[in-house]
Amino acid sequence: MELIPFFRQRLRNLSNPLESPSTERNYWSMRPSTTWDFENLDVCPICESSRFNVIYEKSIRDVPLRFVKCSQCRLVFQNPRFTRDTLAKYFSSSFFIKDADSPDSSLEDLLGYFDYEAWDASYKRTAGLRLKRIRRFVPPPGRLLEIGTATGSFLDEARQAGYDVRGVDLSARFAEVARRRYGLTIDVDFIEDIDLPRAHYDVVCNFGGVSCWRDPIKSLKNIRSSLKSRGVLILNHPNGDGIVAKLYGARYPEFNHASLTIFSNRTMRRCLTEAGFHVVASENERQFASFGRIVTYLKSPVGLRLVKALKLEHRMIPVVAFGTTFSVSTPTG
Repeated sequence: MELIPFFRQRLRNLSNPLESPSTERNYWSMRPSTTWDFENLDVCPICESSRFNVIYEKSIRDVPLRFVKCSQCRLVFQNPRFTRDTLAKYFSSSFFIKDADSPDSSLEDLLGYFDYEAWDASYKRTAGLRLKRIRRFVPPPGRLLEIGTATGSFLDEARQAGYDVRGVDLSARFAEVARRRYGLTIDVDFIEDIDLPRAHYDVVCNFGGVSCWRDPIKSLKNIRSSLKSRGVLILNHPNGDGIVAKLYGARYPEFNHASLTIFSNRTMRRCLTEAGFHVVASENERQFASFGRIVTYLKSPVGLRLVKALKLEHRMIPVVAFGTTFSVSTPTG
């Protein structure tokens, strides 16, 4: 990988800390100016082909964003992308958690979540649906690891359901929220590098974060070695060949700086197979979502104004996410 000095960017301070009624205010702040470094990938992250074509290119508030598609395996991935150190800063930044208050942000030009905290109640309620599925394969008690814990809402529900839980997140800021809010044990590290105990977990799960992993194959192999022989890996991921991607085209919400890769069902299965997994179940994701979360994810300013006017912004409804795949995999061999 080659560092691209040309793409170094300096962003002014956008300090919008995640807030709650508790004592979580203002414990993390950005420096007034941060340098964001990019690196160029010479080969595809999963098949190592050097042949790919640019399919999306845009500058979001002076921060470049470009996606390419591999000519061999058809994986869509960001290239160039943030370096390792820059990713750690980015996922811990205030504007990644809540970009809505940034003075120059809009739904079309977000550098992170519009407002993660506003979405979190729906994630916590969705945890019940996910745990119901997980119990079919591994009922509690059992050891459960979540990768990409964010505020810890799912892990808290899993613990209440009887699982022995632990989490990993790249965001130091999210990890601190989860520790303070729920008293959870959260490690801060890259999933491809963290030293996980071998044959230890009954369940490893990740909801949406697989797109943020720098090395998907290495990460999945690390997870596989941490699972017991009858353990399960639970994943959900946006389907880059799905209906939402096709309808939105260049406005597809997954074209963002956090998504290092955009998997289709086919490329995700390829990764899982190469890492030593067998997919035993795959279906559309089911979750609860607020009207505010739906319209901000779909980048609809008109929709957002409407749900606010009708006071429906925080009203939650059950949805079938046709553009997102929920899968269960087991180790092979």
